[in-house]
Amino acid sequence: MPDVLQVTADGSGIVRVAICDPERENRLSYDLVDQLMATLDKLAGDESVKVLLVTGTREIWCAGGTLQMLKEMASGVYDERRLLALSDRLLSFPVPVIGALEGHAVGGGLALALCCDLTVAAENRRYAVNSASMGFTPAMGLSVLLPAAVGHHVAAEMIFTGKYYKGRELADRRLFNAVVPADEVLAHATDLAEQIAEKPRYVLELLKETLALPKRHLLQDAIAREPLMNRVCFAQPGSDALLDQTYLN
Repeated sequence: MPDVLQVTADGSGIVRVAICDPERENRLSYDLVDQLMATLDKLAGDESVKVLLVTGTREIWCAGGTLQMLKEMASGVYDERRLLALSDRLLSFPVPVIGALEGHAVGGGLALALCCDLTVAAENRRYAVNSASMGFTPAMGLSVLLPAAVGHHVAAEMIFTGKYYKGRELADRRLFNAVVPADEVLAHATDLAEQIAEKPRYVLELLKETLALPKRHLLQDAIAREPLMNRVCFAQPGSDALLDQTYLN
């Protein structure tokens, strides 16, 4: 399979994982999901890693599932629990994960961002939960992780409307640690990573496990409920046609 991730280390304990699949607009393809899982598993066992910095392209951090993946979720060919397992891999990664969202993060892409411990977003990029517009309910833990991050009312607005928000619109809604101009995102996230990498790894491991535990408990609820909700959605007459009509809109 083609490499859709680039992994680099700077020697200080900061490892950068860059999502780089421009042909599929950094969408969650089978290749990307499998490579992310394998990369996280490999890096989790590397004692030299103190911080994981996840980046995308300048325009797109992660744009959610490919149409093929969504259609195969709808038909039951692709098990949605594999995506939930990816969310859990990020939450259970032994040291802090920082998402540097220079580009758009939509649907499953926003779910991945919520599984990071810290996130830096761009003022003029778009962030959204767009599943309802395509005829299904949120996946990858979004239904529980978003309310935990921003509160019930803001999460309800984002999920029910499917609205695409500019980063600057979300700056005061507690979704991100910082919202800055796009050309400052990576520098800001790197500064956070450098501050964290100064700390002993054993301290970071203990803090990560403790701080991520509430999210992991919430994700267990999503594992039990989200796939069931989407089976109901995808069983509705016309759901496949609606997905075709609204995908990419």
